[in-house]
Formats: sequence, structure tokens, C-alpha cells
Amino acid sequence: MLRLVSVSALCLGLLAGCATTKNLVNKVSSPDTPLATVLKERPDLVKELSTVEIRQFFNSVEAPTAAQVKVTETGLMDDSIRSVRTIYSFKHVDNHWKLIETEKSYQCMRGKNTKNFQTEKCS
Repeated sequence: MLRLVSVSALCLGLLAGCATTKNLVNKVSSPDTPLATVLKERPDLVKELSTVEIRQFFNSVEAPTAAQVKVTETGLMDDSIRSVRTIYSFKHVDNHWKLIETEKSYQCMRGKNTKNFQTEKCS
């Protein structure tokens, strides 16, 4: 009898964990994430022939209040630019992610500063 109760409790615990994981996945993949907002604003990223790296960052794991999406594009058709990095900053306001700032920087192919990103366009 004790074995039956133990197995039942274990199964119930596993099922509760699955439900929690499912809820978490639904929150992360909802259409209101900062990443989804950037992809909606920049549909060219999906069709782009250059190399595109997209990263999403949150200020905390549970109940985040700020987020950033960093898009780095390399292999562009411009011979003066090695990479373009765009950082989208978001705040969580009224249960929705609101874009508050967009910052674009460039990594040049030639010149004095070819290793770091800069806000001035490359020549």
C-alpha cells in the first residue's frame, strides 16, 4: 500500500512539473516578447542573406522588467562595413513590452577602429 501511495505521489509531482514547464514555455514564446516585436519590425532579418545573430536578454529570470534584443549583421554588401549591431531596449509596462530605445553601431572594415563598434558610420 505504501508503495502505491509513493508511486502515485511521484507521478502527481511529475505531472505538476510538466504543467509548470508548459506555462513557462507559453510565457516565453508568446507574441508579446521583445524578440517577437523586433522580428515583426524587421521582417528583412528572416530573408537576409548575410549572417544574422539575434540575442535576447532579460534583467531577471522571474518577472523581468527590462529586456534587450541585440541583432548583429555581418557579411553585408557594403565593403566599408564589417558588421552592424542594433540594440533594442524594452521596458515591461502594463503587462506589455514597450520599445524605449534603439541604438545602432558599426564595425568598420578599414581605418583606425576595426575591432570595436562605433556609432559613427564607416567611410
